[in-house]
Amino acid sequence: MNSFAKYQSDTIVAIATPKGKAALAIIRISGADTFEIVKKIIPPHSPLVKGGKVKEDYIQNKMYRATFVDDELILDHGMICLFKTPKSYTGEDMAELYCHGNDFIVSQIMESLLKHCRLAEKGEFTFRAFLNKKIDLTQAEAVGNLLNAETKKSQKAALLQLKGKLCQKIKGLLEKIIEIRVIFELAIDFIEDEVPEFQPENVLNKMQNILDELKTLIDTGKDGIIIQSGIKICLIGAPNVGKSSIFNAFLKEDRAIITPIPGTTRDYLEEVFSLDGNKIRLFDTAGIHQTTDPIEMIGIERSKKLINEADIVFYITDPTIEESVNINILDTIPKDKIIKIMNKIDLWKSEMSYLNDYIPCSTITKDGLNALKNELLKRFKDIDLEIESGIITNARQLACVKNAFFHLSKAADSMKNNLTLDCIAFDIMQASNALEEIIGKLTPDDILNKIFDNFCIGK
Repeated sequence: MNSFAKYQSDTIVAIATPKGKAALAIIRISGADTFEIVKKIIPPHSPLVKGGKVKEDYIQNKMYRATFVDDELILDHGMICLFKTPKSYTGEDMAELYCHGNDFIVSQIMESLLKHCRLAEKGEFTFRAFLNKKIDLTQAEAVGNLLNAETKKSQKAALLQLKGKLCQKIKGLLEKIIEIRVIFELAIDFIEDEVPEFQPENVLNKMQNILDELKTLIDTGKDGIIIQSGIKICLIGAPNVGKSSIFNAFLKEDRAIITPIPGTTRDYLEEVFSLDGNKIRLFDTAGIHQTTDPIEMIGIERSKKLINEADIVFYITDPTIEESVNINILDTIPKDKIIKIMNKIDLWKSEMSYLNDYIPCSTITKDGLNALKNELLKRFKDIDLEIESGIITNARQLACVKNAFFHLSKAADSMKNNLTLDCIAFDIMQASNALEEIIGKLTPDDILNKIFDNFCIGK
């Protein structure tokens, strides 16, 4: 998408459905010349055409039968729907052609259309919707999220963002910051006079309220990113404690090789699945222990790297592992990440008091597996409410909110330290700019390119 912003006046075309045989294929056209181009691919005697033009009566977002031709050669019989600006997805004149889902037929129609317009680039239809103010940038990103949604919660978050939940929240914060900016600008312009609204204590209170809201957005931002990319869970422990057995039990299939021989898993395995509507990325890792085997050493290093990157760590042990070994490994992991599991309890006849805060588990008898899943789901308990209120869903949005928080905090500190009004006003403006970047009011071209380049052609 590196160049199409320069060619916004072009009329574009793209296939909007995947390749392969199907009942239907959809071709999209958008731009000022849409209806002129449509006229060229339907017969001149078609009911849609009158006096050399597409009839206005037919440009009303309804489907009509159509024959598609290249000059006088009939290519297919299908349907057509015409959309007049601004009542279209892109905000421009648009057409959608519905033909038979046969790649050979589709390619012939596309060849005919490309004589009169150019092929759209990735995400160009949605980009034009953004430029024509049909959607803001968070909604454009929501379209991408919806295309890639793999779970109920990622679908729900994308739909609410597309509806404008996040945009409404950001606009609300912007209004509050703009109110403060106006107070400062008045104070700067009329520095010799007394400005009634400029009461430092009240202004600081307003700033603190905004900072609290920004902090909430930041705190919930990690959950929003997890909804889209999945929560990363790393299974670790000493060799042969049953990490691969628990890995397989979660997946309900024999994905990892299991043997009584310690060190069977020498590299990590990754699988993705949905648990109660949440996307889970599960990693089975090499057992952590002292070794001189160079292959095992590489696997253990990779396990340690995964621990650092994981959102949750399942620490798995069994009754045969010495407590000192458990302590040595547990001391290297942040406490808020750990869920501790005592595996192989079906072989253990001792008192259960030794378990302390471990979840007792057996992949043989299936004891403890539901308790383990419930403990994991506790980590998601607040996400549903966060989704409903409007939640950040990617690193770009999170970085912008953090930037806004930084500058507004700096402005508040400057006020407390009696710095000049100009200095304080500059940081408030920077906070405002950071939030405007989220919804696309102030967004560099390279950021826009990166966002829309992740879309498919035809969207």
